[in-house]
Amino acid sequence: MRILDTVFVYKLKKGEKLAYHGRYHAHGNNEYELHFFIDGAGSFLSNSAKMAISANSLFLSGPHEFHSILPEQVTRPLTYYAVLFSLSETEDSELYLLLTNILHEKAVRRTTADTDRFLFEEIYRQAGNSTSSFQKSAGLLLQSILFRWFSDENPSAAGLNGRSERKKASGQLIQNSLKFMESNLENNLTMNDVAYRMNLSVEHFIRLFRDEMHMTPYQYYIRLKAEAAAAELVSSNQPVAAIAEKYGFENRFHFSRVLKKCTGMPPAAYRNCYMQNEV
Repeated sequence: MRILDTVFVYKLKKGEKLAYHGRYHAHGNNEYELHFFIDGAGSFLSNSAKMAISANSLFLSGPHEFHSILPEQVTRPLTYYAVLFSLSETEDSELYLLLTNILHEKAVRRTTADTDRFLFEEIYRQAGNSTSSFQKSAGLLLQSILFRWFSDENPSAAGLNGRSERKKASGQLIQNSLKFMESNLENNLTMNDVAYRMNLSVEHFIRLFRDEMHMTPYQYYIRLKAEAAAAELVSSNQPVAAIAEKYGFENRFHFSRVLKKCTGMPPAAYRNCYMQNEV
């Protein structure tokens, strides 16, 4: 296990810039993120699932899973820890298999004990230390609590093994298709284009992709476009219509519908929320 980043956010209020984890985004291969909310109320978006944020709520996001905090639904200031970490399929095989198959079943939200805030504080403190022994200690502590939190949700061994074999068989192909989509965000690929590139029939490709990523390849491609366009909204002064055209949306209204479905906000509201200065 490798802890890639940790953050502590104190009393994030509605309308403030969500500079780190609030934006609509996804992480890469074998990367997972934990959000532990100490206090506050709002909504957490994980792909298409919208889940309530409350005190002591914990959310686990997996590789390529789009997620965000919905700023306009924050009704009480949020205080939370977030930990981004990666797992090796070989060195961390047991934990990797456990989390992979839990996330295969559903979006993960659970409520933990109030005292778990001190575990996150310890991980945050040790992971931020430049000494390798402290960083290793943080990783071991995180592994320990992940097993404690999620082992009781583990599907049957037979189910795990079967899905593991399917994952190994299709994983590289899906990764190749993701790279192809990511390199063509300013074009308008069809799923026939992607399937042809993968040397598969479109029907077989869609089945493999849906099993691996829990949505169709077209849905994922549109989310990739929305993620890139959302980033440009808050990093430039380009008109909304120009950004919509750049990423191949039919028009600004089509872009608005897609972005609102993905992030909960239309372009103007999204830009206003994330470009303003923190208070």
